[in-house]
Amino acid sequence: MRIKYVTIPSVNTAEEEIFFVNFLGFKRKGELELWPNVRCKLLSNNDSDLHIAIIPNRDTLNQKAVIIFNTENCLKQYHEIIKNGVVFNHKPYYVSAGMIAEFTDKEGNQFILLEERSYTED
Repeated sequence: MRIKYVTIPSVNTAEEEIFFVNFLGFKRKGELELWPNVRCKLLSNNDSDLHIAIIPNRDTLNQKAVIIFNTENCLKQYHEIIKNGVVFNHKPYYVSAGMIAEFTDKEGNQFILLEERSYTED
């Protein structure tokens, strides 16, 4: 498993995106729905595999940090981590980006396992 997305909460996602693109040289990489009805703007720099995900700062997303781990097999990783004593917020479920499973640490930081899937026909 590896870190693929780091979230930046923002009251004004368009303004935050402009800051990263115009002032820091990041490139727009599209959008991703990580939670139902919550779209994140994706940015990266230097063709890195690590992305900034700008999320709307809403009452439902009041975490301190959100770290997203990309995994090849969400269900397998979920069961391996449970064996280590981690308690997940709920069982893995599907969003438009793929399958996710979420857990929170004692400080309130949120961690997501994401198995990215494409649901479009080629």
